[in-house]
Amino acid sequence: MNLAEARRDIVSLGPLEKRVTIAVDALLAIATTVVILAWILGRPLFYSPSSPVMSPFTAFSLLVLVLVRQGRLHDKDWPVTLNFAMTGLVLGGNVSSMAMIALMPPGVWTSFSAVVLTSAMTSAGLVLFCLYDLAIVVRETPRSPFLLDDLLLHLALVPGGLSLLGYFLSNPTYLSVHADPRVGISPLEMGFMALYAVAAVVSNPRLFLWGFLASGRTNRLVFAGLFANQFVAPLVVALVFSSRGAKGPGIELFVMLAGVVTTVSFLLLQARAQRR
Repeated sequence: MNLAEARRDIVSLGPLEKRVTIAVDALLAIATTVVILAWILGRPLFYSPSSPVMSPFTAFSLLVLVLVRQGRLHDKDWPVTLNFAMTGLVLGGNVSSMAMIALMPPGVWTSFSAVVLTSAMTSAGLVLFCLYDLAIVVRETPRSPFLLDDLLLHLALVPGGLSLLGYFLSNPTYLSVHADPRVGISPLEMGFMALYAVAAVVSNPRLFLWGFLASGRTNRLVFAGLFANQFVAPLVVALVFSSRGAKGPGIELFVMLAGVVTTVSFLLLQARAQRR
């Protein structure tokens, strides 16, 4: 396939979806730019030496992804090669960040006192968003038993779910806090990632999930139950069985993983049944 002729789902947006996508992306672009400028001026927003702070690299990654999406939305001749280059920049940067945190001695990267790195969990979510964006650029979201696009978006939400548990329990493990306590998932970062996920879902009307939810009230109730099982049930279990301030994974993590597997398996089975 000629890359210049690649078909993109985003060009088929309806008026409402287009307005929502533009509004959310505009808010994200302004907010991430403010975060970056605050770091450049030496006055990072909500800075604390003892708790997670939003990294300028995280803000830059989200800003690039937002600009790419808006470029595809407003310019039908948006170069696909430029799309690959910009998304690849974010993808490669976050993979490198995860590798550096995992392999480099903590004493080295904690010495970067003037800047805060992106946490491993945040980078994992950004990598999944990048893979999703690359997938929908090279071909339309297909009607197939393997829901690659839906699965990538769904898995990208998992770090956010874990970080919510982290804040309710004051558990640094779920907040991806590293040797440098500033490196982790901050509330500001959680909000930015959630907004990006909303725009990603709204801007792709061909996702299997949209068709499934539109098929009837029963489907919507079933998915609401699955969503609660994945994100609400772990919180309830955490509040009942886990101690606030404890470190390390608890039973709530395994409840959430079970919910993820349940939701993914259900969607795959539904896609296969519809395909047959």
